[in-house]
Amino acid sequence: MTTFIYIIIFLNSIGLIYLAYLIIKKYKTPLDPITNTPSTAGIQKVGLFRYNPFDDLGSDQSFSLSILDSSNSGIILTSLHHRNFTRIYAKPIKNGEGDSITLSNEEKSAIVKAIKH
Repeated sequence: MTTFIYIIIFLNSIGLIYLAYLIIKKYKTPLDPITNTPSTAGIQKVGLFRYNPFDDLGSDQSFSLSILDSSNSGIILTSLHHRNFTRIYAKPIKNGEGDSITLSNEEKSAIVKAIKH
């Protein structure tokens, strides 16, 4: 009976090691097929800046969210929340600047937060 318990413990340990291997393999940063180095594609940096753009509203419910890749390019989402309306804007970002579009000071702050973190 003791030998049977040791076999079960051994098989469970092998199963746990294999499961850990599968999880690590799935969530590992993919390799670039050309350079065989970790890929820099995808979301690398995120910055959130909350603020109050209107004087008659009491809290920081508006925000700018920047989502950037390793070359500081991506998008910025801005939501302006007022008591009577909410507006949402999406703007392209290229190399940390607005891609042929003007950015507000709050949007620039969100980009700076993303780049610093």
